[in-house]
Amino acid sequence: MNKQIERLKTALDALLAEDSAETDWLSEKENLLNKIKFYQHERLVHLIVTMTMSLLTVIAACALFSIAQAATVPFALLFILLLALTAAYLAHYYKLENNVQELYRYYDKLNIKGQRRDEHV
Repeated sequence: MNKQIERLKTALDALLAEDSAETDWLSEKENLLNKIKFYQHERLVHLIVTMTMSLLTVIAACALFSIAQAATVPFALLFILLLALTAAYLAHYYKLENNVQELYRYYDKLNIKGQRRDEHV
């Protein structure tokens, strides 16, 4: 997902740098807005998964520290696994969130380009 957003940002950088008179800024802006909506949905899904994994990690930690010594090893392994997965989900969500925030700035840039183009016409 993040690679896809990086490719989109590269294409938008090229489009903004080109600043062609033939560019339909309204169409480009609407296209980007549709992609942002898709990524917002992805963010929501990843937020739900990340929060679920975090909750399960906390539950596993509570179970690990409140059980008898006999079952400590399986709960310790479960806790370590969940902690690693939670860390991975947090890192992914962090990158996704920051990339989508950057797309908002690109949307603003496209909006400004479109307004400037309208003023010259």
